[in-house]
Amino acid sequence: MTSLYPHQTLEDLATRLFVAVGTPENEAQIVSQHLVESSLMGHDSHGVMRIPEYLDLIEQGRVTPGGLITVKQTSSTTSIIDCGGNFGQVGGRAAVEDAVARATEHQVATVITNNCNHLGRLGAYVQQVAEQKMIAIATCNSPVHGHFVLPHGGRQGRLATNPLAYGVPTDGDPIVADFATSVVPEGKIRYYRNMETPLPDGWIRDAMGNPSNDPEDFYGPPRGGILPLGAAAGHKGYALGLLVEILGSALAGSTCDAPNNAGNGLCLVVINPDAFSGQKLFAELASETRRYMKSSPPAAGFEEVLVPGELEFRTLQTRQQEGIPLDEQSRDAILQQAEKLSVETRTFSQEE
Repeated sequence: MTSLYPHQTLEDLATRLFVAVGTPENEAQIVSQHLVESSLMGHDSHGVMRIPEYLDLIEQGRVTPGGLITVKQTSSTTSIIDCGGNFGQVGGRAAVEDAVARATEHQVATVITNNCNHLGRLGAYVQQVAEQKMIAIATCNSPVHGHFVLPHGGRQGRLATNPLAYGVPTDGDPIVADFATSVVPEGKIRYYRNMETPLPDGWIRDAMGNPSNDPEDFYGPPRGGILPLGAAAGHKGYALGLLVEILGSALAGSTCDAPNNAGNGLCLVVINPDAFSGQKLFAELASETRRYMKSSPPAAGFEEVLVPGELEFRTLQTRQQEGIPLDEQSRDAILQQAEKLSVETRTFSQEE
């Protein structure tokens, strides 16, 4: 069962919870806004359900609120962002700002991170770049404890869900693609488990390599695995996931199975259209391409052709008006954290 909550209520509560555990208020707002926006756009697996998890990570000493963000310039167009163990959203914002500044001056930029915790919705960062009239491509790997995606033909995880995202500016909402190189991100399996709903076919295998629809067969013990993107052509998703891993680990100077990696390894590439067709003309031509895609007559079972990000921006408008759905388990976990931290929840509790 789910209930709807106004996004302002959730953002305010999340900010106060993060401040209560020592997070500077401006950073607490960055994290809260990111989580709420993810839920507003329909990515519940990377949204407000993560609030209790982040608070637990702080308590365990795995996230350092207020950790120093430092930028190491390696050339005029490249840099490494050391996130200081801080929230991934804070480090990700710093990476976007640095990459956009470099691309503004030098037309292109590539930025990678280390000591970066969970980044949340990868599409948020390419969206931020696209809203500044530039093109962005981003990848994100995870440390070894998140390696539960099966290599094609294997039955023991060797990759994380390793998403890939891109953002393209247009004369309206940007085109934003954000997808795991596995069939599904782990957070969606968690969501199905919370809802006590069987998984769709083709998402996971149990520890013995057998197909399963039971979320518990993934979590174990013993742990199962998520299949790479592509079903019968899973070797393609596996190849993409491997590229993401290499960009997030080897390029950052870390081994893929280093046990002490803090979290996500972001690789962000930004291209300034002014180096080519120009920002204005590029946005017009990208919009023309979008219209061309949508002009295809819909196939049986479809009402229209969508471009990446279009459904998310529609969901954003709907949920801004109607509220964000939150399952009972996630709601209770948030309330438990608030009680432990003596944070007022009267407004949140009355919003059902």
